[in-house]
Amino acid sequence: MKTIVDFLKIAEKLECEYRLTQMSDGMNQSVAAHSWNMAMMAIAMEPYFVRKYDMNRVLKMCLLHDLPEAIAHDIPLHEQNDMCRMEKRSQEACAINKIMGLLNNQSVSECFDEYEKRVSFESRLVKALDRLDTTVQHLCAKDLTYVGKYNDNFYWKLFFSDEFAAHFDFEPILRKVFDEIKQQVSNRLKDELDIDSNSFIGVKNENS
Repeated sequence: MKTIVDFLKIAEKLECEYRLTQMSDGMNQSVAAHSWNMAMMAIAMEPYFVRKYDMNRVLKMCLLHDLPEAIAHDIPLHEQNDMCRMEKRSQEACAINKIMGLLNNQSVSECFDEYEKRVSFESRLVKALDRLDTTVQHLCAKDLTYVGKYNDNFYWKLFFSDEFAAHFDFEPILRKVFDEIKQQVSNRLKDELDIDSNSFIGVKNENS
């Protein structure tokens, strides 16, 4: 019983780990909330998927994919470089080993491995939902000015790039939802900040 309780104490920390993205109340989004949102998106879009997915695996991956950040912490994309990403992978591998040392559940280890390899359609779907949740937060954020504060509009250039949109093309409903979000975000930028989103279109972003 102690190992299960120790695992739950680690999992709770994901509720205290905050991402750069902001929510509709102006607060930063927790990593746990991000994982929950992904599961909600998977449930909402399931009837429209053209492929048949193992939804049990999808939902489990949604909830588990960022659990190592309860130990290794989240690093905003604009702060990452090759060395940082290598160190992050190393820290997350150690975190996974610690988590697996507490659980007698091989399927959890398989979920981590499947998500990292991104070979299965389920893992590709979960990664797409990971990206899509960020765009939902761009839409729902109380104040959009924070998104443009980093590295000469890094996140807007990423969001409006063709390279980013292409991540959703393998499942038509994902692309349709993304396109609708992008249009609504574009309208918000114009109405609230008098920013024409066309100024970001076509700008290359190496992290997209």
